Amino acid sequence: MAKISFYLTNPKTKNETNLFCFLNYGLYRIDNGAKKYLPLKYYTDIEIVPDLWNKELNRAKESNKWANPDTFDVSIAAVKESAKMNYDKINNRIADFETKTKEIINKLSENGDVPSHDKLRIELDRVFKPAKVTTNNDPNETPKDLFPFIDHLIKTSPNKFSTLKSFKVVRKNLQDYQKAKKTVLNFNSIDIDFYNSFIDYLKKPTKSKTKTGKPLTKAGLSMNTIGTRIKILKTFLSEANDRGINVLQDYKKKSFKVLKEETNSIYLTESELMQMYHIETSPGSLEILRKEFNADKLPEYLEKVRDLFLIGCYTGLRFSDLSKLNKDNITNDNTINVKTIKTNQSVVVPIHPITRQIFEKYDYQLPREISNQKFNEYLKDVAKIAGIKEPITTESTKGGFKVAETTEKYNLVTSHTARRSFATNAFLMDMPSISIMKITGHKTESAFMRYIKMSAKDNAIKMQSHPFFNKLVIAK
Repeated sequence: MAKISFYLTNPKTKNETNLFCFLNYGLYRIDNGAKKYLPLKYYTDIEIVPDLWNKELNRAKESNKWANPDTFDVSIAAVKESAKMNYDKINNRIADFETKTKEIINKLSENGDVPSHDKLRIELDRVFKPAKVTTNNDPNETPKDLFPFIDHLIKTSPNKFSTLKSFKVVRKNLQDYQKAKKTVLNFNSIDIDFYNSFIDYLKKPTKSKTKTGKPLTKAGLSMNTIGTRIKILKTFLSEANDRGINVLQDYKKKSFKVLKEETNSIYLTESELMQMYHIETSPGSLEILRKEFNADKLPEYLEKVRDLFLIGCYTGLRFSDLSKLNKDNITNDNTINVKTIKTNQSVVVPIHPITRQIFEKYDYQLPREISNQKFNEYLKDVAKIAGIKEPITTESTKGGFKVAETTEKYNLVTSHTARRSFATNAFLMDMPSISIMKITGHKTESAFMRYIKMSAKDNAIKMQSHPFFNKLVIAK
């Protein structure tokens, strides 16, 4: 008997989203002598708001939120009746989908054969998406070739813009590789040998020309960047496999791994944050301001960037959440309560005095958000003026070689430095890890500790207060 399980296409949205399902109807392959069942992933036209979905029961929740607003002024009974009618309507559609799908599977399996994904999908479309099916070829059918499939995924994916942009980057990497190697890539050529060759290709410098025709050589990608490319490629292959496309299974092997190395990300110490906060009263900073800006204070655009960055350093919030804050986010118990954009989680943060002062400075309407690229560019200027110039040596793998680079610290400051500074400074001040993690959103302490950027000197200073280093020695 076929088993059908439903899931939300976009579980984090507040609006309606389609249901998709996995149909496990007995199709399998043999992997290392063992059966591995191959469910079909199928997208339905049934829409529902995630808050009204009961994933345990695979049905719509019984809730008065289903009620037609026109019934609100009638009676409680009318509201309940309207709600029941609406969630029953959705649940009946789901039940009807299950019944008809099982009938299709049974019909296709009458001669004892288990239908392929393609055959089953076509029959499902005939019943549930007749407008999509034509008498000859279906122009809307999911493409079976690699690049058309990636294009289809980019066009139809519910992912946000930044993710789709990275999809396009990997598509171009694959096309460039195909051209450089004089080969043709498809789902049956992406095996472990391709994986090793593709990584080697991404490590090597590339040559191109500028708009004026001058030769340009770009360094090979770093290990973490290559890892991101591989992660997205595995997403393409997994999605194609879920849709019944014949994909080599090498991408599931441990050797087809996402490369990763620990980054040398920085944080700003509490004293460096104070340098930034009191930037206009520092003789060294004033000298730079007068020399480069002919002024005794930060230009307004740099001041706004500095202030938003400092709020990030004392709240731990992401760049995308900062300028969304206003007076409504501040509660009577002196905390900031905000639902984060990236994770859609509610976060509660105590208000630091500096955060309060900046809020009051802007009458609780923080400066408008600018692009992350511009923000980082201006932030480096702010850090330079503040005198954050400690030499920092970073190591990374580029082009297959370990590369050590030394630069002044202000060159490494980015919007994300704020969250790392918050977490690291809080940890150095003995705030419990679990309390910090409630704000940063880390799920495990091991992941959180990798996020902390404490130097060997910071660690030694912190340990000085430990009883081990403060024991009284009794002379004999």
